[in-house]
Amino acid sequence: MENQESTTSSTPEQAAPVVATKPAANPALTTGLIILVVVLLFIMLMFSMNGQSPFSKKDSSDLTELKARNAQLRADTNAIRQSRGEAPLPESAHSARSMADRLQRDAVSLAALTSQWEKELAQKDAAMRKLESELNAHSQNSQQLYAQIATLQKELAQAGNASAEVTRLQNDLKIAENQAAMLRKQLTEFQSRPTNEQLASLNKMLDVSIAKEKQLQQQVNALREDAKNSVERKKYSDVVAELEQLRPRVNQQRYEIQRLRAQLDRTRLFIESYKDLPAEAAALFERLRTLENTNPQQLAAAYQNIGTTLNARIVLRQEFATGSSQITFDREALIRQALSTKKDPDTFFLVVGYASKTGDAKSNRELSAKRATTVASVVNTMKESGQQVKAVYLGQTSRFSTEDHTQNQICEVWEIVK
Repeated sequence: MENQESTTSSTPEQAAPVVATKPAANPALTTGLIILVVVLLFIMLMFSMNGQSPFSKKDSSDLTELKARNAQLRADTNAIRQSRGEAPLPESAHSARSMADRLQRDAVSLAALTSQWEKELAQKDAAMRKLESELNAHSQNSQQLYAQIATLQKELAQAGNASAEVTRLQNDLKIAENQAAMLRKQLTEFQSRPTNEQLASLNKMLDVSIAKEKQLQQQVNALREDAKNSVERKKYSDVVAELEQLRPRVNQQRYEIQRLRAQLDRTRLFIESYKDLPAEAAALFERLRTLENTNPQQLAAAYQNIGTTLNARIVLRQEFATGSSQITFDREALIRQALSTKKDPDTFFLVVGYASKTGDAKSNRELSAKRATTVASVVNTMKESGQQVKAVYLGQTSRFSTEDHTQNQICEVWEIVK
């Protein structure tokens, strides 16, 4: 018999079924055992603390009542689920544990997302405060530079006025010297055949000319001395040189302020979707979007029709260099001049940005959005109180020129009178 058992246990074909028929662990039984152990430990703890029986009859009745309520709730829930065509609640505790684990994981994920959002909001707030601080610093620096320029220009104007006065007096002196020389020549000629009247007249003219010459010479000397004392020649040259050095810095500061101001105005002036515009502005946007495949003559006629039907007129067009969203100061002056006659407080200005069809569409959209926001920011600083301004991107276009793509890199400022 031992030989047979040894042979039987060593045969692979017969050993395999033994492994296959091994009973699997019952999750419900394992969970029940764990709960039983925990309950026993709790009973022992209560017994050791109170020295009394852990359960009273009242506790047993409460537990029985809770179990009955649980069974009734489970039965009601299964009835509702059955009426909906759903499966009854599982008997195993795994589903509740899985749901609890999933809820816990979701709670942890939500907490992590909340923390991440709070960090991002804090970072954005810090970046906004940094931008505002930079803008204030640039503004203060610009004010100091403007004050220096005003002082230098005043000194330069004084020096220029003194120099102009010296030049004028020198010319007068030269004229007087020429007149005196001519009179001397005439006097010499008359002395060869003099008469008392002519001689007296010439002497009188000569005396007047000499006196005037001396007076002019004194004025020239006084002005030269004043010019030398107020602004020496070297200082004058230094003032001019310093002024020329300051101008690029001032221009750079002004462009930087323009950029920062547009960046701060982006969220309140630029509209991502034209559907968020007021009704009149949205209607104008939709009309402009239909004019893509038009020639210049058709476009001009369409703009006239827009003025009649929508009461909207174009104020100006602002072109941009390739890759730039900067507005030069002479163009700012033109914008101010164009807006100077727009006094109606109900006027709505819509800045429409276009891009050429060259390059990447996503990059073109972002660049055109910056351009439109910059124009809207400039208009916003010059408009009248009560007027409104918004900017929007229409898209890539070739309506303004099919040959010169730079002519499509523009922003239009439209005036809508309500």
